[in-house]
Amino acid sequence: MIRRLALLALVVALMAPAGAAAAEPQFRMSDIESELMCPTCQSRLDMSHSPAADRIRAFIEEKRQLGWTEQEVKDALVADFGPAVLAAPPAEGLGLVAWLVPLLAVVGGLAVVVGAVALWRRRSPTVAAAAPSGAVADPSIEARIDAALADLDDAER
Repeated sequence: MIRRLALLALVVALMAPAGAAAAEPQFRMSDIESELMCPTCQSRLDMSHSPAADRIRAFIEEKRQLGWTEQEVKDALVADFGPAVLAAPPAEGLGLVAWLVPLLAVVGGLAVVVGAVALWRRRSPTVAAAAPSGAVADPSIEARIDAALADLDDAER
């Protein structure tokens, strides 16, 4: 009988730390607040001071102290308020479009810039080859420039 009680006490003692660890907070409030939106003012939860935001913060803190994970809290809030409570759209389904459109816009913009630079570099050598530095392509223009410079020299004297 005493052995059974000792064994039962040992089992309870070994299970107690596991239960206590499960109730340890799994995340920081500052982390989850920046990832959630206030349903009334449509700003991030960490920037909102509305009564609804305060109630959500109290809910999060209660669940955090009970040992819920960040994802469990988010899932519960999405079930109550819908996916609009998440600051970032989910990377699946229609939410994936919200992630891909900006990425495609950046890639497209870079392609336009690279194409414009390539076109500009391709045109630059032909302009330089048509008129090498220090030389004028048309001899009549060169004669007119010389005459204008001579007139300018005469005017200065």
